[in-house]
Amino acid sequence: MIEQLIIGAIVLVFAVIGYFVWDRRYRGGTEGSFKPTAEVFKDPTSGKMTRVYEDPATGKRQYREEL
Repeated sequence: MIEQLIIGAIVLVFAVIGYFVWDRRYRGGTEGSFKPTAEVFKDPTSGKMTRVYEDPATGKRQYREEL
């Protein structure tokens, strides 16, 4: 019984940590000098308009909801 609770707690901790890592990668941070591009599309998951931002120095891209 206690072993199952420990395993469940470990799985829960990994799930929560994984969610925040994925969320940061998907939404992107604010580090870098990201510039908006002309790419705008409707996100198929959320249905919201999304603009692509790119850091010209690194080529990294971020996807941000259009306001």
